[in-house]
Amino acid sequence: MPALKPPPAIELICVGAELLDGHGDDSHRGALALRLRAAGLRLARETIVPDDPEALEGAVRAALGRCDDLLVCGGLGPTFDDITREGVARALGRDLVFSPRLYAGIRRKFARLKVRPPRENRRQAFLVRGAEPLANRAGSAPGQLIVLKRPGDAPQTVALLPGPPREMAPMFDAEVMPRLKRAHGVPGAAVLSLHLCGLPESAADEKLRPLTRRAGPGLDFTILSGAGQVDFHAFASGPGARGRIARCRRQALRLVGGHVFGEGPATLESTVGALLLRRRLTLAVAESCTAGLLGGRLTSAPGSSAYFLGGVLAYHDSVKRGLLGVRPETLSREGAVSAGSAREMAEGVRRLVGADLALAVTGIAGPSGGGPGKPVGLVFAALAGPGRAVLVRRWLLSGDREAVRQRAAAAALRLLWKRLRS
Repeated sequence: MPALKPPPAIELICVGAELLDGHGDDSHRGALALRLRAAGLRLARETIVPDDPEALEGAVRAALGRCDDLLVCGGLGPTFDDITREGVARALGRDLVFSPRLYAGIRRKFARLKVRPPRENRRQAFLVRGAEPLANRAGSAPGQLIVLKRPGDAPQTVALLPGPPREMAPMFDAEVMPRLKRAHGVPGAAVLSLHLCGLPESAADEKLRPLTRRAGPGLDFTILSGAGQVDFHAFASGPGARGRIARCRRQALRLVGGHVFGEGPATLESTVGALLLRRRLTLAVAESCTAGLLGGRLTSAPGSSAYFLGGVLAYHDSVKRGLLGVRPETLSREGAVSAGSAREMAEGVRRLVGADLALAVTGIAGPSGGGPGKPVGLVFAALAGPGRAVLVRRWLLSGDREAVRQRAAAAALRLLWKRLRS
């Protein structure tokens, strides 16, 4: 195989003091990195800077001295701490130019909401001289794209993108990615994403070792764990990339196929939803320790109203008794966190809502509430449906309160997925 040309160095600068002081979550890197890898490109470095024009100026100058293209996320809003326009303009030695046309578009967005735009929003209509505005269909902050010519070298693209992911991602997909593909297109780049459940990350890594040890130029892998699932990605570039990815997929399915619930953009909740639709089944939930997380995940899938009927947040025992019909003797003999309570919660919500299937979760999320025989992290789930006995499962989940709650919701979804695919 001929030597592969190294991918262009694309860097990311994220702007925001909240990313450094713990009040914000930097999800930009993951979203952008996966998009770039799918196109055969690679994110080479990320830098986070506070809301300081001088700090941003220095970071931009340093990045432009070593990268092929630069993405800057955040700091394009109307408030005092949105300094990206100023910092980038200083780094490039350019001034800011007010665009009446851009400001008219911002005002129209506010008019559609029947709101007068605050004066501060006028700041969003200033462009770095020579920049092209990028349309923001999900918010008020326009993006900007600047092409820098370099003597004897390819032009550099500098893209300024809004911070909120729901605004950043569609703008990047529509306005920036096509330009990067044209500039650096890697023919035949291919990507595989498999999502697994019911298998720890270390166990998935061990099972996939016969495949991942083949990593090298033009083919590499990543594996990571999330809320109750493991994601496995394979990336190929260069001649024959699609064939190599197809072979990777076949081998991965032989190694861990029993744990794979979806590919590409699939989520556990969207996979479960598709199975419910295919079987024309409806679902209800009863939640105690997860308190809405399970129902929230199920209804995050588009079209979920076709199969999800509703649920009950039965946090207190009185609600378990009064709404769901959990028997007082079950609560007194086994307790609220028990196989019996989970079973009766599932049967009760199925009867109450009139669903084909019902899923119930009860547990001890902590940090208090545990005791002898019932430690923090103990969770029971039950699945009730027609023609079968109620299926009950017990887990002992690790982590803090939020981790236990998230893992309990994921474990309940896994239980439902296994039942639906059987």
